[in-house]
Amino acid sequence: MKIVKASEDTISIVVDMKMRMSKELGIDSVFGENVEEKIKETYLNLYHEDKGCHFLLYENNKVVAIGGAVIKDDIPFCFFKTPYYGFVIDIYCIPSERRKGYAKKIMETVLEWLKEKGVHMVKLKPSKNGKELYEKLEFHDTSEMEKFI
Repeated sequence: MKIVKASEDTISIVVDMKMRMSKELGIDSVFGENVEEKIKETYLNLYHEDKGCHFLLYENNKVVAIGGAVIKDDIPFCFFKTPYYGFVIDIYCIPSERRKGYAKKIMETVLEWLKEKGVHMVKLKPSKNGKELYEKLEFHDTSEMEKFI
């Protein structure tokens, strides 16, 4: 097993895995036109600003899992002593490789990257399948609510 930080050379793998995850979760229908190119451009901008990254987990020279994070500074956090927080994104493991600890390894790597950036609070939106892992990593349900209108 090898974990590598994503780069311009591997961004297509990140986008492909994100699209696979979105389809599996049934949320791919919310995306607009040219979404893959927009995701690629947005992520690369975040990488260059050092406000986002992804990690790729390789097993037998094949990417089997990805995960990433972004650093956000939106309201109300921009008013806090530490004016930013981390947001975990795109934690995904291909179905045939699940239950082998890969998502946990990716999460540990992502959390270490956020810690190195001075992040004190980390948020994420868990899938039903991921909630157990996040609870083991000491994430707490905040009962945040949302509504699509």
